Amino acid sequence: MDIVLNRKGGVPLHDQLLAQLELKILSGAIAPGQRLPSVRVLARRLGLHANTVSLAYRDLEEAGHVELRRGAGVYVRGGPPAAIEEAKGLDEMVRLALRVAFRQGHSGSEIRAAVERWLRAAPPERVVIVDPRRETLELVAHEIRSTLAVPASGCTLEELEREPGLASGALLLALPYHAAKVARVAPSAALETVHVAASAEDQEAARGLPAGSTILIVSCSPILLQIVGAVAGGLRGDEVLVETRLLSRRAEWRRLIPAANLVFADALAAPAVREARPRELRELRLIGAKDLARVRKALSLAVTAA
Repeated sequence: MDIVLNRKGGVPLHDQLLAQLELKILSGAIAPGQRLPSVRVLARRLGLHANTVSLAYRDLEEAGHVELRRGAGVYVRGGPPAAIEEAKGLDEMVRLALRVAFRQGHSGSEIRAAVERWLRAAPPERVVIVDPRRETLELVAHEIRSTLAVPASGCTLEELEREPGLASGALLLALPYHAAKVARVAPSAALETVHVAASAEDQEAARGLPAGSTILIVSCSPILLQIVGAVAGGLRGDEVLVETRLLSRRAEWRRLIPAANLVFADALAAPAVREARPRELRELRLIGAKDLARVRKALSLAVTAA
């Protein structure tokens, strides 16, 4: 597992470790069902105290990323079953779906009625992001609206449970470790799993900076700051200085901009940061190009109609 810790950047080692593990899980670099290294092994490999690694694993468990299997280790939680996605051809997809339906006790007439109902259903007309973090909801909704030009909003899992109608006529989006819960709450809704992914271009921009440079990251989301700050520091280690600031702390990030060789800002923060005239500004995107393409395909009829 490739993890790089910056011991001179001022960011606590626990926060760096947690952010890098979370990003690897969200991006799919650590696959669902994969076992993480033991606390002792990872602590020895990274030169950390075992309590630091143990606390990071507990935080990942509380966030729903991993599960602790007593006597077996720590495993990444899986999303919805992917067997149908791996099917070769339509007949195999249908056969896999029917096998599950019959196994769960549904009759042939029930299955036929359900299929006919789905075939009559209209395609999704909007996108609803389901996530416990308000900042994530706002950012992803903004990215979907600006990129795909379709209506997009967000809600928490609790809100979806209270108001199932929120999923009506919508394509639901969820991060991997929330997807299974969303599928249980809204079993009839179309659902796509999306990942947080740092683009190759953003990584290359950070790698291309000369030693001694400063990277400034501005976001309205504390979680995004934590993840991207850890990734940027991990790419260059002690060679560059990484500064992270919330968008709300305007005076602080504006004071740092003249000294920053490269500035990253999320889609909501970028307009305000651009007004300060940074040397180089790159707009961060939570959702990668591949996931956007899948969402676009799922909404193709609605996008055409718009």
